[in-house]
Amino acid sequence: MDRHGIVNPGLPPGKLLSRVLILIIALTLGSVKGYGQSASTTLRGKVVETGNGYAPIEFATVQLLPTGLATVTDSRGEFQFDQLSPGRINVKVDFLGMETIDTTFTIASGVTEMTFKMKERTFRLAEVTIVARESKAGKATSSSISRQAMDHLQVTSLRDIMQLLPGGVVSPESGLATAKTFTIRSLGADRLNANIPIPTDAANMNSMGTAIVIDGAPLSNNANLQTLSPSISGGGGSVGGGSSPNSGLDVRSLSTDNIESIEVIRGIPSVEHGDLTSGAVIIRSKAGREPLTIRLKTDPKIYQASVSKGISLGEGKGNLNLSGDYAYGISDATQAYAYYQRATARAMYSNRFGRQLFSNTSFDFSLGKDTREMNPDDQRNQLETGARDVGVRFNTNGTWNLNKAWLRNVKYALSGSYRDKHSFSKELLGNAFSAYSMSNTDGAVLSNRPGQKVYDADGKELTHIPSNESGLIATYLPNEYMSRYDIYGKEVNLFANINASFSKRVGKVTNRILTGVNFKTDGNLGDGKVYDLNNPPYRNLSSKTNSSPRPRKYSSIPFVNQFSLYAEDNLLWRVATRELSVQAGLRYDNINAKSVFSPRTNFAFEVLPDKLWLRGGIGVTAKAPTVLYLYPEETYFDFVHFNTLNSSSVPENEQLLLASTRVFNTRNKDLKIATNHKKEVGFDVRINKMRFSVTAYDEQLKNGYRLGRTIDSYRWLEYTEYEEAVHNPGAIPTLREKENGKHNIFVSFATPLNDARSHNRGVEFDFDFGRINAIRTSFVLNGAYMRSTDWNDGHSFSNQKNRNELERNIGIYEKGVERLERERLTTTLRATHNIPSIGFVLTTTAQVSWLNKYWNEYGNDTTFVAYISRLDGKVKPFNDDVLQANPDEFSYLFETRSSTRHVMESYFPVVLLNFHLTKEIGENLKASFYVNNMFNRRPLYETKRSPGSFIRLNIPMYFGFELAMKLK
Repeated sequence: MDRHGIVNPGLPPGKLLSRVLILIIALTLGSVKGYGQSASTTLRGKVVETGNGYAPIEFATVQLLPTGLATVTDSRGEFQFDQLSPGRINVKVDFLGMETIDTTFTIASGVTEMTFKMKERTFRLAEVTIVARESKAGKATSSSISRQAMDHLQVTSLRDIMQLLPGGVVSPESGLATAKTFTIRSLGADRLNANIPIPTDAANMNSMGTAIVIDGAPLSNNANLQTLSPSISGGGGSVGGGSSPNSGLDVRSLSTDNIESIEVIRGIPSVEHGDLTSGAVIIRSKAGREPLTIRLKTDPKIYQASVSKGISLGEGKGNLNLSGDYAYGISDATQAYAYYQRATARAMYSNRFGRQLFSNTSFDFSLGKDTREMNPDDQRNQLETGARDVGVRFNTNGTWNLNKAWLRNVKYALSGSYRDKHSFSKELLGNAFSAYSMSNTDGAVLSNRPGQKVYDADGKELTHIPSNESGLIATYLPNEYMSRYDIYGKEVNLFANINASFSKRVGKVTNRILTGVNFKTDGNLGDGKVYDLNNPPYRNLSSKTNSSPRPRKYSSIPFVNQFSLYAEDNLLWRVATRELSVQAGLRYDNINAKSVFSPRTNFAFEVLPDKLWLRGGIGVTAKAPTVLYLYPEETYFDFVHFNTLNSSSVPENEQLLLASTRVFNTRNKDLKIATNHKKEVGFDVRINKMRFSVTAYDEQLKNGYRLGRTIDSYRWLEYTEYEEAVHNPGAIPTLREKENGKHNIFVSFATPLNDARSHNRGVEFDFDFGRINAIRTSFVLNGAYMRSTDWNDGHSFSNQKNRNELERNIGIYEKGVERLERERLTTTLRATHNIPSIGFVLTTTAQVSWLNKYWNEYGNDTTFVAYISRLDGKVKPFNDDVLQANPDEFSYLFETRSSTRHVMESYFPVVLLNFHLTKEIGENLKASFYVNNMFNRRPLYETKRSPGSFIRLNIPMYFGFELAMKLK
């Protein structure tokens, strides 16, 4: 790495990328001759539907691996691949509503003809897929979740599928009432109970670094700015609802009923996927014809209805798939005034143009609305909040099969989205006394009347009124007033990707080389923060620095542009009867003049043919900073120099407030790109129908983003207080400086930082014991041991004041003084009993938390390493000698530390039993029911940090019902 923490393999970025691309192109072009020397073959086939007179299936997707070739069937269900090399080949056939066919066979020279018979995906099959399936060896470690699994699980939000992943648990934060983000290999949002602390910065970075990709194009939360005062609070909490700007996308806005399948990449993804650190969720939407399907779902917190229909427009005219849904969710039945609503609609058009080009084009609409009406019992605060998110998205993607001797195909994806967001908060504020100036100008000094000038006894003007702010005032806010502020965001995202796939086979070696380029831009064209200047939002008193927000127009903020190049080689080498597969690639990203290289490699070796594989991987993933971090808002501080407002002893026309404003730019020009360094090793075993997979991983997030304070964000200022020098009857007084009225004070603000760190490691396992036909039951056991260490690798500070004095020193603790350690071991056993003849499936899940604990590790959190002096604002070393020489100067800085802060909380093992049932009623009706924590087992645990205090483990009992009807 260079001094900025950017991956640099040793050469300048431009030269290194050029050499890599030249090498890949040379290898590819050099292979043309070798390829031509091999005998070629043609694979011709037909895809038909069993149970329907073997009717041909049009628009079925046929993929060839490892070559990467793909096509769709014509109106006769036929397909053809030319100029293939003889040898072993893997064929995968997909079609909406059908069981996927995935088979491997050997093709010889000449013409090979095959017929693939697809079965309708129902619960009347002998084997049903209601669990996540692990990826094949040699690829990124991932889990694939089918439509059948989602139906049986009765998912309402994309977040619900996390429980199917190894180590995933049923979260206590169910429902749609609060924002939901997706995390991978994280001990954060999927905590087992609400008492385990979540390190906010680590959880936000994990969800921000999880890419949500739909039909080849990623969704984006990069331009989200629905927050009030991040530079003051040091956080990015959303206003009224929805995801916060410093976390990942709120996945509640995505309907799960128009999804055909999901792949969750937990390991090292292909270099084709960028702008991520944790992993990726790859969503494949429904495309093609399907019967009219109506779904109705309900549970104590959710009501949902959805409808979908796939229509064939006729031979050569393609298919049109239409879907829509509406959902209503609450957090508590006793709080009917707080609720969430979602409405979505999608139109997907699919067609094949000739034999070479096939594409999907979709248009999406979504509406998400968080509402908190005024609680009738809350007459004191009268709080009302809301967040509305209206979005439209266009996506088109396709494959152009050139099928030349070396250039196989070109794939493209183009998408654009627009999200119109409006958040608001309305509240009757109490205890709101604070200074407030309407000025946005650094150094402005205003009084309580527009344009009013104030002088001292020497005739010197004390006010400084900018020409464009002559109508503004400074004031002291009343104790109580009604305040409302609105935030208007208009988020724009454009994404374009194109790549070319080159494939060749020479002897027993097959190479598939992928090269591509993509571009993404994110910006916000909204009016931003808007409010009545006379009734501003509540000042954050916890900042203790007279800071307050200001209106900000988001359309003035530059866009964030990301340009990327990538190249990857997928090599498959047959060694005797074994295979060695290697996926190696390099990605280059440039984000607003900041750049990073991301090399990634996955490999696998077949030790025992068709039985045992050893695999591993190493790589770097990178996440670009968002608008919130690249272009943070300025921070404002207001200081009162003289105030007689609202004084009963001073006539109104003689009352005066004099206040100054200081403005600071909070931008961090040295902000680096966050990277995650991922390593893993594992093995896969297959014995007949049984399969066993184990993966050990180690991931270290570096340069993670957060908003925080640094030494440079503490500013040393001179503050002057005035008193009345001359009383002017009927007019404002003439002022003079108070005796001992000059003070050295500090103000501080939050700035974008790169010091959020995480170290996640663990072992995941997935054991599928197959179906025991004698008892019609299959067993799958998965789980994970996970260990997380999260910390901020920067200084922390003591801001304690010396009694009521204005002046104070700032204590500086050593970097990374506190770390949060968490450890968990969970296993999940799923026993699925099915009776195909009556379409009956019953799954009983036993989730056991064997190990669940957390503790804090501290460095020297009792003594400072340095301090910022109140006398001159300079950083000076601190030690016992300094303290003993002047104890009154520093003793007040030392904060009280809890004597139990080192104590480890270790919960005893608990068992969670869940129950899912699905029954097909006739050919057109299906009913599903589930219960989580079916025995409502919630034992009490006495906390070690607070003896005598108890918490309940496990989630509360929760249940739901779904009815689905198909009209063929």
